[in-house]
Amino acid sequence: MPQLRIHFTDADLARTRLKLDIDLMWEIVGSVQALQHSGGGLAFEAWRRRVRERVRGDRRLQAAVQLLMTVAPHAAYFPDFLTPPEDVPDVRTATELVLATPARRLRAEVGRLEPVCGPAAAWLGELAAAKPSATGELRRALRLYFHALIEPQLDVVGEGLRIECAAGVQRYLHGGPEGLLRWLGPATRWQPPVLAVGYPVDRDLHLDGRGLVLIPSYFGVQHPVALADPRLRPVLAVPIRPGARLLAARERGDHLSALLGATRATILRSAVRGSTTTRLAKQAGVAPATVSHHTNVLRDAGLITTDRHENLATHLITPLGLAVLDRGSR
Repeated sequence: MPQLRIHFTDADLARTRLKLDIDLMWEIVGSVQALQHSGGGLAFEAWRRRVRERVRGDRRLQAAVQLLMTVAPHAAYFPDFLTPPEDVPDVRTATELVLATPARRLRAEVGRLEPVCGPAAAWLGELAAAKPSATGELRRALRLYFHALIEPQLDVVGEGLRIECAAGVQRYLHGGPEGLLRWLGPATRWQPPVLAVGYPVDRDLHLDGRGLVLIPSYFGVQHPVALADPRLRPVLAVPIRPGARLLAARERGDHLSALLGATRATILRSAVRGSTTTRLAKQAGVAPATVSHHTNVLRDAGLITTDRHENLATHLITPLGLAVLDRGSR
């Protein structure tokens, strides 16, 4: 199986960090690609359905979606300039950074896209040449797409990322940067000094003291993604876990409480992000001794595991627990 192998030095480990806020351009690009395949489970099925309904009667939005699919295809490669490294406060600033890409880099990155035919090919040629008509279309498409299809979802996206990052921060506090790298999920494997990632193509990325920025991505689904150009700031956009998306969208019908009871349902949902007994007691509104009884039942059923470090017990959901959570949210 092809892999991306990221090579760390001690300096790289010290400079590795987890981005805690939403990266608008990674979410826009990830969502455009998510529209081009069927992965992602229940949370994405509902979002795709809303997108189809919204696009059906809006030709401008339909054209914007098609244009963005052209420049950000669901493929092994998309241009790096679409995801600039700067932290930005809003989509207007983000799009201006995208369009400030130097003409030489624009030409090189667009030129690496898979060949397309018809009007899409002509537009890509104009974009590669940095023609104002093409860059203006890209600006309008990005902003229209964001405001119509992503902005209404931002609260759920932000909640999903907070749930995911809470678990990542815990792993960092307990295990340092290496604990964070071991936490990244089944698509990755930390074997010091190399982080191996399941990837569409075989490649090696040497960090050379620059460190790595880990970017949790709500709309990322298939696998972690690094920039194609190894000379750029090293980042790895990592899909958040399905349970974090489900928990973020928990406003749907609560069949889980009917199955497990309200207290155990609350505990199981909270275990998605990793929670101590004390925190679970506060969230469920019961005494710690009562929580311990419920976590014993859930652990015996294979729905959670308990990670003990000195006097601290952290309860984490299992794959079976995620499956139950998924079914209970339908």
